[in-house]
Amino acid sequence: MSLFTPLSFPDIVGFTAMSQSCSPYEVMQFLHVLFSKFDRLVDLDSRLWKVETIGDAFMLAAGLGTDDDDDGEEKSVMGSMKKRAEKASCAMAAVSFGKAVLDEASNHLMPNGKECQIRAGVHTGDVCSGVVGSRMPRYCLFGDTVNTAS
Repeated sequence: MSLFTPLSFPDIVGFTAMSQSCSPYEVMQFLHVLFSKFDRLVDLDSRLWKVETIGDAFMLAAGLGTDDDDDGEEKSVMGSMKKRAEKASCAMAAVSFGKAVLDEASNHLMPNGKECQIRAGVHTGDVCSGVVGSRMPRYCLFGDTVNTAS
């Protein structure tokens, strides 16, 4: 269980209408180019973790796994302050990512010729993560935080 995990779920404004007027290949190619740019943004910050893409949404978590590293230091006042500072730092990394994807999207046109616009926000809360299934298993996050972030 990861506590106070920041999640960002940027998605594309007008995606459904665009995908109805373009070929599946054009849509896939557009998403590939755009999400590859988003992947590069994730690679710039070790606190960020791309969870998955779901249609036109790019699911990102910040600071996953930091709760698992408890070495007893958290019980001290300094350890508690350090943990809070790490969580705040992860939240800021998720917000910075959201700003960066807004900027990146403005550099792209959708296949229908319209400017690419992104909705992006961040929500924090508790999540549980793990691999689900045995056939084509996927790493997933669960919890109300995921629903709210989306």
